[in-house]
Amino acid sequence: MSTHNESNITHYNVQVGHWKVQVPGRDSSDAIEQARLKLFADMPRLWDVISKLTADRFTVELVG
Repeated sequence: MSTHNESNITHYNVQVGHWKVQVPGRDSSDAIEQARLKLFADMPRLWDVISKLTADRFTVELVG
């Protein structure tokens, strides 16, 4: 039995600048955090830039 409530997980397209990723999340704030983690993994040399971006720099759209 899973301890996570997976019914609350939705997929979002998150864009910042020219980068766009699709991530799971519970809400738009969670989607931004998941997008940061994915961008950190995809572009480790830009971690300092990505980490300093404010949430209002990200565009979040519900997939579906």
